[in-house]
Amino acid sequence: MTLLRQLIIVIVTLFMMLFAGSVVINVNNTRNYLNNQLRSISQDMATSLGMSLSPHVAAGETATAESMVNAVSDSGYYREVIVTDINGRKLIERIQPTAIEGVPQWFIKLIPLETPVGEALIMAGWQQAGTVRISANPGYAYSTLWSNSVEAFWWFLGSSIFVFGLGVTALHYVLRPLRSVELQAKAICDREYPVQSQMPWTLELRSVVSAMNLMSEKVKEMFREQADAMERLRASTYADPVTGLANRQYFDLQLRQITKQRTTSSTNALVFLELADFKGFNERKGYQAGDDLLRGCAALILETCKELPELDYFAARPSGAGFALVIQDIVAEDAVALADKLSHALLKLQQRGLIDSDRIGHLGVAMHRGQTTGELLTGADAALRSAQAKAANSFEISESKAGDEFSAYSAARWLEILSKVLADHRIALFRQPSISCRDETVVLQYETLMRIHDEDGRLIPANVLIPMAKHLGLTQEIDRHVVSDTLDRLERPENAGIIAAVNLFPTSIRNESFIAWLLDALRRHAGVAPRIAFEVVEHGATADLGVLHAWVERVKALGARTGLDQVGRGFKPFSYLSEIKLDYIKIDGSYTRGIDENRDNQFFVDSLVKYAHGLDIQVIAESVETRGEWNMLKALRVDGVKGYGVLKPQPWD
Repeated sequence: MTLLRQLIIVIVTLFMMLFAGSVVINVNNTRNYLNNQLRSISQDMATSLGMSLSPHVAAGETATAESMVNAVSDSGYYREVIVTDINGRKLIERIQPTAIEGVPQWFIKLIPLETPVGEALIMAGWQQAGTVRISANPGYAYSTLWSNSVEAFWWFLGSSIFVFGLGVTALHYVLRPLRSVELQAKAICDREYPVQSQMPWTLELRSVVSAMNLMSEKVKEMFREQADAMERLRASTYADPVTGLANRQYFDLQLRQITKQRTTSSTNALVFLELADFKGFNERKGYQAGDDLLRGCAALILETCKELPELDYFAARPSGAGFALVIQDIVAEDAVALADKLSHALLKLQQRGLIDSDRIGHLGVAMHRGQTTGELLTGADAALRSAQAKAANSFEISESKAGDEFSAYSAARWLEILSKVLADHRIALFRQPSISCRDETVVLQYETLMRIHDEDGRLIPANVLIPMAKHLGLTQEIDRHVVSDTLDRLERPENAGIIAAVNLFPTSIRNESFIAWLLDALRRHAGVAPRIAFEVVEHGATADLGVLHAWVERVKALGARTGLDQVGRGFKPFSYLSEIKLDYIKIDGSYTRGIDENRDNQFFVDSLVKYAHGLDIQVIAESVETRGEWNMLKALRVDGVKGYGVLKPQPWD
């Protein structure tokens, strides 16, 4: 029960007691007053009538005496008038019925009025001739008492209601800061940290609000310090101190993660960019100018990549004058277009005054089609050396000979295949569970994976499909099919109680048409909406935090969940986790692979888990392949694990 309601109950109780007491006192005072009046009237009339009757009784004028008694009795103010002689024998007796009009019987029984008798002597000279007794009629007194009681009741009731209304209104304004404090506390639990600028005038409430404001600021600062500490830890281990890009250690981790699960049909790209004669530039301009050039080149790479919203990449500086760009799920045509765009963008470094020559650097591109890490590095390096033998700011691409029948398909052939697949709804869903680290019998969620079949029934892997879908602009159509199919499956009785996670392309959460369609689908499947989660890769989702925040709020309003995939792969500051109300995050596999033997990754994951749990965000580790990795992640208090070492994807039939 709220404090306001409790105070209202207390006030109502006090007013009822005050009201009842006031009415009782008023009625009792009126009754006592009327009793005194009746007594006085009876005695006065008896005295007056006794003096008036005395001469007539002494003279034996009985008829006159009766007339006088009749006059008094007929007035209606007296119930009985009795005249007796000296021996007590009644000479004259007149009795009037008690008439009480408009007064309830219960009121008469509840509040009885006394009917006092007034008595006086009748004299005959100096001798007592008789006695006259008169008692007043209480009818008029009851009418007066009833009308006064009714008036008092309504007057006190109206006054009480008015004063009660004023009291409740005053309480509302006095206690309004408590409501603000309640909302502030809920906001802090909901990862928001508001500060109340308007302070209440009540000293006690002012102290409470001041304490809440201080706590809100402290909690916000605590999470900011945690995020900063994680950034410092990651920067000291994985970041290049000059450019802020990934260093050689991080580059090797990510490249191994990409090539570990290689297939002959996967299409990724590795781009090497090397500045020309950087050593000579340092000698001519100094090391400070050299560092400025490196920072400018790093910013140029990121600036160029951000112009392509579908690009899933990370940039690194693995060597002194060399930069690397690793791009996942990209076809050769798009990789060539990106390399060409970068080669032309290099001239901006001269325009910005960072270098004094138009011979700035060269690029080498290697397409990843199942090679090992060493083979991919060798291919990119060979392409770079070939470009350096050509004109300034040129690039060269090294195509792998590896491949299968899918690698030979042209873009037109892929468009034909995918269009027919979407039209015929030939999308197969697989699912892979995320197992709880606390109880290995509990499945936290099933990640929905997509597979398609060509006309011959052959399964086309996702790492073949996704690059071409991006290239052909079919990502949102694919997302619609997967979401619709998942919602339909969740409606089935055999899938009751499970949570399904669907991976969406980053461009989907920025497309208003897709969002409108999705929200409508969630409304139509309102019963299962709380059991579906939408995942977006961290790099793509955090490119615009305003868009991500709006997305999370809109799907959360319909009960659905949101998570981020491949968290930690990019170098986005982790402070966004305290701003966006995510339900869970999935740690990128480059941190979990071999974590039982990697102290740096253990420290990083430990910090990330502590930070996420402080924000009530669930943490799931991906790409877990050994029991040693699983045990270490469990020791680091990760909530769940997923990977081939846990359970392989299975068809969702």
